[in-house]
Amino acid sequence: MASAILDRFCQKVTQIIQSKGTACFTLGAADNRLHLQTAMDSSGRNSLDPGLEIDMETSSPLAEAVVDSIETDTPVVIENEVAISPKVTDKPVMVVPVIWKREAIEPEEELIKHPVGILALWGKRGAATFDQEDRQLAETLANQAAALLVEEHLEEFEDIQAAFATVTVGLMLIDQDSRIVIANAAARQALQVDALQHHQLREADYRGQLAELIATLQEGRRTQATGSFVTPAGETYATSAQLTQEGQAIVAFTQSPFSIAAEELVGQVAHELRTPLTVIQGNLQTIEAVVEDEITKEDLDMIDEFIGTALIQSSRMFRLISETLNISRIHAGRELELDIKEFDLVKASEQILAELADRLAGHKVVREAPSSLMIEADQDKVISILDNYLKNAAKYANPGTTITVRLKQQGNEVVIEVQDEGIGIPQEDIERIGKEPGFRTDESKGQAGGIGLGMVYVRRITQAHGGRVEIESKLGEGSTFRSILPQRQPAYLSRKSAVRLG
Repeated sequence: MASAILDRFCQKVTQIIQSKGTACFTLGAADNRLHLQTAMDSSGRNSLDPGLEIDMETSSPLAEAVVDSIETDTPVVIENEVAISPKVTDKPVMVVPVIWKREAIEPEEELIKHPVGILALWGKRGAATFDQEDRQLAETLANQAAALLVEEHLEEFEDIQAAFATVTVGLMLIDQDSRIVIANAAARQALQVDALQHHQLREADYRGQLAELIATLQEGRRTQATGSFVTPAGETYATSAQLTQEGQAIVAFTQSPFSIAAEELVGQVAHELRTPLTVIQGNLQTIEAVVEDEITKEDLDMIDEFIGTALIQSSRMFRLISETLNISRIHAGRELELDIKEFDLVKASEQILAELADRLAGHKVVREAPSSLMIEADQDKVISILDNYLKNAAKYANPGTTITVRLKQQGNEVVIEVQDEGIGIPQEDIERIGKEPGFRTDESKGQAGGIGLGMVYVRRITQAHGGRVEIESKLGEGSTFRSILPQRQPAYLSRKSAVRLG
């Protein structure tokens, strides 16, 4: 999972703390191992072997320090060198827990604290050991590391936690030992139990109904199952269960029909908004810590980079909020506001490419565009078209393949086009893409997660501008998604206007 952003982050940590090297490990919930993501020294060299794993169940000074740091939620310093096979580090070694935290939103909600990994720093330049100031600064940096790891390992760190507290549907996460890991307020109300988290399922499972539902999944080797749950008071709930990759079960139950697509959208948006916000907060906290002392040229470079990242993430937050509101309008059949202005599409595209740089890092991105291409349109919504095309290309095409972005003028029209070398779309399904909310092909369901609303949004936005969407695809070879928009809009759309979506 090592990424350019994580590499730069660990390099900056090494420079800020004045260590000789910094490594970032994720903590595997399923195998209880530390998985190396990156290890950088101050010059930007990777100093540990890629793919390194450390078994936390073996007795070693490092494993003991990791357990201690996570349990106490504080950095732990090992005064001697540590063997991180096959390398032996310089002494001392500071282990910093990376814990994703979210404060309670509602009074009855429980605080979410989830260890996602550690930072390991070794060798203190110019000093015998890490002092209290180093520890405090490392804790601040660990908050930023948590945001990076959660964003890049969405499935592994169970993003469902972020959605649990924000929906009215009863939701529980149950581990392989039938222990309830998470349960929201709606689940506690439905099951008529005050406390669920950390309890065995049997303590709340009236007549073993939920256990039977989960057994259907495990015994039948299915990933999803549906059923019903009748409470002791005679209330009936529709239930559904889904197995995660780690063999845990996510159970949802409700007394009224609910949209799975809407449910997943809430969870996605909740996570997506928290991640950039945490990155911004971490950047600002780091800058605040650095400016307390005399600022060096190296500090200024780091501050510039962190400010730039914060600006990109704040732009991402703004667009996420706008897209969510617009999708809500589409589903409610309400009018969609367009803020028509003239802007340079090529320059605007650079912003979204910068925002998605890390997500696209595993692919070869080729851009074919003139130096400038002016268009009259709603800039935020048009850039969201490109955003969705690029995210889909990255999601459904293997790393190492090429993603081509084309921006061009075609008569009185402007073409936004993204071509990938991904899984492709069956010919019989192409006409359904973006026209049926929630529709996804069998191939796309097997390749990656999603809720099937992004292309609906793209098609509606394109049509609202008087344009059209074209899709070309060959199964197993790749797809080309294309939005063709008028370069100029009618005079009545030259200012904020409402366009009814059909």
